[in-house]
Amino acid sequence: MIRKFLLCFFLCYTWLSIAQIEANSIMAIPVLSNTEMNSVVTPNQGSFIYNSTDNKLYKYTGTEWLPIGLGSFINEDLKLIRGNVNANGTIAQGTGFTVTKLTSSRYQIDFSNPFTGVPSVTFTPGDLNALNNYEDNVVNIIFLSNSRVVVVTHDNEGENVREDSWFSFIAVGPR
Repeated sequence: MIRKFLLCFFLCYTWLSIAQIEANSIMAIPVLSNTEMNSVVTPNQGSFIYNSTDNKLYKYTGTEWLPIGLGSFINEDLKLIRGNVNANGTIAQGTGFTVTKLTSSRYQIDFSNPFTGVPSVTFTPGDLNALNNYEDNVVNIIFLSNSRVVVVTHDNEGENVREDSWFSFIAVGPR
């Protein structure tokens, strides 16, 4: 009886130890530079590599290497700049941009490193402390380029009067 118990115990223990992954047996994705990646002769479709030049994961489609991002393949190399700006023109949150308050209710946002093309920019206006009080301010973009956006903020209670306002923004465009 004891022999059966010991045999059963050692068999179970052996199976447990076989099922455990050793720390040095983790699968690693090949790391290549841009030059190395583009010099691979006839890579297999579905191959993955980590590109050390731009720090992105790539998959080979059978005809080209495509970066993998946000759960899908992306053909555009995009960057994102986001920020929150106080009514007085000071930056509340965010990096990669500066703000100049040109006049009452007019703000100029300069991107520290310009986009290579015109970005898509969206704004959310209002007083940060009044967001739950149905703030109705509006932001109008009056100038947009790859390095700058100029906006005007105003109250939208039927009077359309310009007023200084807190706002947030997101700019997405080509690196």
